[in-house]
Amino acid sequence: MTEHQKSNRPDFPDEIRIVGLNTEKTRRDAGSKTLYHIYFELSGHPLPEWRSLFEREWRTISPAEGADIDGGFLVVHGQLPEVASTHFPALKKAVATTNEAYIRYAKKEAIALEQRVDAWKQERKEVEDMAASLRFD
Repeated sequence: MTEHQKSNRPDFPDEIRIVGLNTEKTRRDAGSKTLYHIYFELSGHPLPEWRSLFEREWRTISPAEGADIDGGFLVVHGQLPEVASTHFPALKKAVATTNEAYIRYAKKEAIALEQRVDAWKQERKEVEDMAASLRFD
């Protein structure tokens, strides 16, 4: 499996990229002569929140086409002749938009965590100050 590509933004997590098409895993849908499960390899295994954001984004870009995430793969359900002209460009757009949304999400989460840590530190300081004011004879 290919390692995540590092984001150009050092404060943010690695971005997911489409790095190839897995011809070994791509196969015809059972019972169909034209529909395939087309496996696009990702640069890493997306985290659950990234997956959720991608699913939402994909429904807005291509509501008629099915797409799933299977480990480190994006799996599109469609016809082979449409891969280059339709599926791949739509997937690239959905992945890029998902990365942007995930970075916003991660930034909000980092700020929230920082606020919780600051509140905890303040609480600890108040406890320590109170303890220091006590005189045990």
